[in-house]
Amino acid sequence: MKRLFYFTGYRLSVLHWKGRALVGSTSFEPTATGLNNFRHYLLQTGSIPGKFLVDVIEEDFRNERIPHVGSKDRAAVISRLIDRYYRSSQDYCYHELIGREKEGRRDDIVLLGAMTNPKLIQSWLTIIDECEVPLSGIWTLPIISKKILKTLNATSGVVLLISQQVNSNVRQTLFRDGKLLSSRQSIINQDSSDISSIGKLAAPEVTRTIEFVRAQNLVSVDEVINLHIIGSSEQLQSLQESFKSTDKEPVVIHPVTEIHRALGLTGVAERFSDSIFSWLCIDQAISTTHYGSSETFVRYRNKLVATALYAASLLVVITSVLLTQSNVSDAMEYEKSISLLKKEEKSYKALYSKKFKDFEEVFENAGVMNAAVDLAEQIKVNGATSPLDFMISLSEILSQDAAHTLHIDKVRWQAVNIEDKSKKINQANFTSADSVKHDVIVTGRIDDSENNYRASIEHIQRIIQYLEGSNRVENVETLTMPVDLRSESKFSTESGVDTAGDRNEGVTGVFSFKIIMKEPDHV
Repeated sequence: MKRLFYFTGYRLSVLHWKGRALVGSTSFEPTATGLNNFRHYLLQTGSIPGKFLVDVIEEDFRNERIPHVGSKDRAAVISRLIDRYYRSSQDYCYHELIGREKEGRRDDIVLLGAMTNPKLIQSWLTIIDECEVPLSGIWTLPIISKKILKTLNATSGVVLLISQQVNSNVRQTLFRDGKLLSSRQSIINQDSSDISSIGKLAAPEVTRTIEFVRAQNLVSVDEVINLHIIGSSEQLQSLQESFKSTDKEPVVIHPVTEIHRALGLTGVAERFSDSIFSWLCIDQAISTTHYGSSETFVRYRNKLVATALYAASLLVVITSVLLTQSNVSDAMEYEKSISLLKKEEKSYKALYSKKFKDFEEVFENAGVMNAAVDLAEQIKVNGATSPLDFMISLSEILSQDAAHTLHIDKVRWQAVNIEDKSKKINQANFTSADSVKHDVIVTGRIDDSENNYRASIEHIQRIIQYLEGSNRVENVETLTMPVDLRSESKFSTESGVDTAGDRNEGVTGVFSFKIIMKEPDHV
C-alpha cells in the first residue's frame, strides 16, 4: 500500500494505491475543521510513508542562460539566481540543466522552478510532522508530467501538454524533446456540474500561452508546437470543436480512458486526469524530491535505515535457521551412525563373551573391550618388529655386495623404544603407542687380504654405505673395524716384518656394527 498527499492549491486529497489500483481516497478542506479531520485521519491510519504532490498556480518556471562552467561553479551561479528570483522560498526551488545554446558562446540553459507561496502547504506539512508520518518527498505536477510523454508518443519536438486535474483550472506544460521548458495553470469559470464546454473555456488560454512562449523566444515563430490534450469522454466533443489542427499547431486529443488502459490503472475516476499524474508520482521507485528542505524528510530516511537494519537482522535469523536446520540434519546423521555403532558394539560384545568367557568379569563393558582390542592391535603392529624381519631386511641390504666375501658370524638383537626428544633407548614395550624398532649389533668377517688394509677399509665403507642408503636404517655405528691399528695389535708390512705385539689371527678381518632399524610399518 502506497499513500499520496495531493494538493491542488486549495483542497488536499489523500490517495491510497495498491500496485496500479486506486483502493481509496479522501479529501480535506483547508479549514479548522478540515485540518482537525486530517490530523485525526493520520493518527488513525498509522505512520504509513507518503509522497506529497503539488499542482498550484503559485509556481514559476523560467529558462536562464549561464556560462558553460564546471559543476561547482555552475552550482554557485544557480544559487545566486535562486537568491535573486526566489529568496523567500529557497527550500521550494528546483533547477535542471536542460541543454546548451547552439550558437555564440554555447551557454548552458538551466530550468529554474519554484513554488512562490510555500505557505499554502505549510499547515498540511506541520500536521504530517506532528503525527510522525514519514514523508519521502515533495514533487510538482509539471515536472512529473514529462513521464506521460512516452505513453502519448510525444517525446520529440516541441510539445504543449494540456490537461485538467480540477474543475476550475487547466494546466499547460511546454516540453522540448522531453525536457520541461515552462508551465502555467490557468483559471477557468467552469460549472462544476457540467464540464462539457471545456473547449470554449480552454482554447483562449492555450492561445495566450502559445503567444507568450513564442514572444519569450522559448519557441521560434516558425517552429511547430504539437498540442496534446487530455480530456474525459464528456469533454471530447467540445475539445474537437474548439481545437483544430494547423501546420504550425497540430492537435492530438487523448481520452482519459485510453491512457488509463495504456497504463493499466483500475479503480480511478475518469472525470479528470488527476489520477494519471498521481499514479506517475507514486510509481517512482527512486527519485530526488523537487521541493522541501532535508529536515522535512529526516523521519523517512530514518525509517529506511530502520527497515534496512530489520532486513539485515531478518537475513541473519534466516541464515541462523538454515544453519540450525543443517546442524539438525547433521545431528540426525550422527544419531544414525551412533545407532549403527551400538549395534556393532553389541555384536562385538556377544562375540567377545563367547570367545573369552573366562574374562567376562574383567571386561564388563564395551569401553574396556575396545581398549583390549586396541591393545591387541598395538601388540600386533609392534610385534612385526622381530628378528626375522631384521634378518630379511639385512640380507636384502647385504646382497648388494658383489664381492660375496662378507660373513655374518653373530647377531645380537633387541627390540627398543627410542624417546623422540632425548633419544634415550629403552627396552621395548610392545603395548606402547610408541613404535618398536630394531637395536642390533652385527659381528662378521671379510675375506680381504689382511695385508691389504686399504681394500679392507674400502670394503667395510661400502657395506656401511649400503646400510645407510636403506630407508629402513636410521643409524649405523661402527664398533670394530677389520684392521686394528692399536700399538699392541699386529700387522705386517709388505716385506713380511712384524711391527709389534702378539700374533692374534682371530682378530684379523673381524668387524662389528651397531644398527638402529625402523619398524616395518614406518618404511
